[in-house]
Amino acid sequence: MSTASNASAPVAPLGGLPAPLRRAVLATAGIVLLATGIELLFGLRPGIATVFFLGDLRILLALVALLLAAAVWRPAAVLAAWARPAAYRRRTILLTAILAGAVCLAGTHLIFETYLLSYDEVMAAFDAEIFRSGRLIAPLRPEWQGYQHALAPSFLLPVPGEVAWVSAYLPVNAALRALVASAASPILTGPLLLVIAVLALNGIGRRLWPDRPDAALVATLLLVTAPQVLVTAMTPYAMTAHLAFNLVWLWLFLRGGVLGHAGAAATGVLACGLHQVVFHPLFAAPFIALTLLERRWRLAAFYLAVYAAAGLAWILYWQVLLAMSGTGAADATTVGAGLYLRRVTALLGAFDPSTFDLMTKNTLRFVAWQSPLLLPLAGLAWPALRRGERIACALAAGIGLTLVTVTVLLPFQGHGWGYRYLHGLVGSACLLAGRGWIAVTERAGASQLTAARGTVAGSCLVAVLILVPIRAHDVHEFVAPYAAAYRAIASTDADIVALRAGETLYGRDLVRNDPFLRNRPIIVLLDDLDAAHRNALCGRGTIFEFGASEAQAFGIAGHYRGDPAAATQDELPCTTGRVRHR
Repeated sequence: MSTASNASAPVAPLGGLPAPLRRAVLATAGIVLLATGIELLFGLRPGIATVFFLGDLRILLALVALLLAAAVWRPAAVLAAWARPAAYRRRTILLTAILAGAVCLAGTHLIFETYLLSYDEVMAAFDAEIFRSGRLIAPLRPEWQGYQHALAPSFLLPVPGEVAWVSAYLPVNAALRALVASAASPILTGPLLLVIAVLALNGIGRRLWPDRPDAALVATLLLVTAPQVLVTAMTPYAMTAHLAFNLVWLWLFLRGGVLGHAGAAATGVLACGLHQVVFHPLFAAPFIALTLLERRWRLAAFYLAVYAAAGLAWILYWQVLLAMSGTGAADATTVGAGLYLRRVTALLGAFDPSTFDLMTKNTLRFVAWQSPLLLPLAGLAWPALRRGERIACALAAGIGLTLVTVTVLLPFQGHGWGYRYLHGLVGSACLLAGRGWIAVTERAGASQLTAARGTVAGSCLVAVLILVPIRAHDVHEFVAPYAAAYRAIASTDADIVALRAGETLYGRDLVRNDPFLRNRPIIVLLDDLDAAHRNALCGRGTIFEFGASEAQAFGIAGHYRGDPAAATQDELPCTTGRVRHR
């Protein structure tokens, strides 16, 4: 990106900040306040998205107050100390990355209690266990065939005959966990990926702005102080891998040469297979478009061929997997391109105008989980976008393409700390913020530059000392009841725990089993079984039940108003007891 200034932008001493930064801060506060007010007036529909929005409300209002204060506050000069040359050294960045990774590792234990909350996370661990065994798909024992969706009720690949099982997610994220688990604990995967992401982001900033290491540092600080980035790296979600792979890809792409582009291509192939094929190409496409604009025809053809082959290979992955394993090979076509087309068709058919309200909530959730000055500084990259600076435009286009795509196909994210469908683009936003930092400081006077540095430092300290602890507390409060309930279920002295989830919020997610069914007790979801299959459980050993009353004893809420609840079923005639709070 060019570091040319916007000569027409005036500077003013009001509040000690350069006027463009002050205006950006005030504009961001106004937009957030307006969008929040609209949602409070017209968007409080029943459902988890509204619950998350209301949970973020105090942070959104605090963010507005913080931005208004930043516009008039004169920060102490000591806060600008981060701009000393020592802060730009690679050793300092490495230590910052390692510290961020260590925070995430500690949070995995202290905040999440090593519990995997959502079924997306459970399936990542499920697949990783299969891969660690040397297989790509696990056989399902004959006596449990017909019970597959009661043993793992979400995100399973539809294997003909239920003779085997694996998740319907692509395998690279789980393979990364399996790889780390082969040498250490799999919970190190997220922290290690975050360390890689931080180093890659700083490397990109240094390459883009070799004469402005402070801009690379600003981008890095905004990344490592974002609650969404830190909390998500404590989980097995594929989104931290998307963030790391996107940034490594861009670093290699900008490096250029045979090794750089070959490395970027290999990274891109793996990134397409992390969990869903669509996310990484939306990030990479604008940069590939640049090669066409620059008439680098051979390079453009190379990338287009690589991504076309990668997309086809990953779409056909499940079909090839079943055919190679001999598992339902005759019907393997049911999980290839046909499965992918059915998914896309179903998502397109489910589009609803209320999606725009949901996306407003998603965007506000994203804002509420970032470092406070990310959006104002990213907004200051607008002059660079207007002038057509190519890298800046490609970064912004990736964010725009992703927003449009998820609005049409995947507006509802369910669980998530922040808005995880934009997680792989947080690095892009941070780089745009780095470009905005250059724009606002390159003509600033000494006192204004000090004020700008102090404001960035102050906002990052607020994020680390206030926002991250608040988020950590909230996440733990949400996760702890489920972790305690699962520990009680898993330690029950029984052969089977029969779980009724119909009236329990996310109760289905408590059903989790080893892919080779080596766990005891085996957890079975009764809601997904007909009477014949429920009764057939009675000959399989001692059975304890876990239902709505047990969930409430652990502090797990019932369904939110408006959510469907399964019909109450009769108790199993062979139940030995019930799982109790201890």
